Amino acid sequence: SKGGKGSLLYSDKEEEEERKKEEKKEKKRLEEEKKEKRKKEWEDECVRKMASDPPEEPISFDDWDKARKKKEEDEEKARKKAKKEEEDRKREERRKAKKAQKQQNKSNDSDDELTESEMAMLRGYKKTSDGRTTSYFNREQTEHEKQLIGCIKPKKLESSQNGGASPTSSTASGVMGSSVWNASGTTWEEKDTTEWCKKTFEQCLLDTTTAYYSTASHDATYVAVVKKVNDVKGDASVAIAGGKKRYIYDFHASIEYDVLDDEQKCIASGVLKLPDVNSATTADEDELEVDIMGWKKAPAAVDGGEGDRPQRHLAQDAIECRKLLVQDVRKSVLQFVEKFNANF
Repeated sequence: SKGGKGSLLYSDKEEEEERKKEEKKEKKRLEEEKKEKRKKEWEDECVRKMASDPPEEPISFDDWDKARKKKEEDEEKARKKAKKEEEDRKREERRKAKKAQKQQNKSNDSDDELTESEMAMLRGYKKTSDGRTTSYFNREQTEHEKQLIGCIKPKKLESSQNGGASPTSSTASGVMGSSVWNASGTTWEEKDTTEWCKKTFEQCLLDTTTAYYSTASHDATYVAVVKKVNDVKGDASVAIAGGKKRYIYDFHASIEYDVLDDEQKCIASGVLKLPDVNSATTADEDELEVDIMGWKKAPAAVDGGEGDRPQRHLAQDAIECRKLLVQDVRKSVLQFVEKFNANF
């Protein structure tokens, strides 16, 4: 009815407005995260300048951000210019090649005649490697593909000694094995290990501790400890395929940490994020991404009073201790991967 159509249009309009609000909200959130990251970089640069000898005068965030944007714009212009030059060069090469091909076609009249294989393609059939004639769209497997698939003939299942066949076989230590019907491991099998991996992954991160010995702050020793692991999300499994085990996992998490001085007092605290922990990023320790967020509790960067230990280098020491913590967090992730491989 007419009223029903109006109600439907109004509902669609409300949904569209709601979607636009959500997109605007998400865009604002991403911009705030980027700005927070830039502020953290600016703070670190200011700390380095103040801790240098002789100390340098730090600049404001606006000036620093303008210089960064100008640098990025210059780099983008240089990339576009290089890309355009490369496209022009390739276009010229294609033009010359096309011109040379035309000249060759003119000098060879036999190019107009179709070969036997070309005629077969036009008629819609072809011959396989064993001489059979088949449809042109029938794809023949390569020798490498046949080796990967293996023998696919049906096999008789042998019963176990107790008179029945066990659905899965496993060792005394609980390591997952292939099923009786898949003893060769050529058929895909998968076991969910998410809960075990989440607990082990979190515990490996909580066990991370880093010590940093500073000669700048009267031979002080600082210790960075992981206090809490938040937002551990993802899944993991062990799969058997092609006669091999495959360890599949994809996690992300955030870490809260404290930096303690000789007196076990917290001089700084912050958050690290692990946005992408999987079999590809953990293949190399240096490729594992660890995002350093801004300080939750920033270290002091001023001199203490008379009789107190000088705090001039405290901020720089906290940053150096945090760098070592990032390296040890990467090692803890690799330790989790080793435990995963050893237990399944």
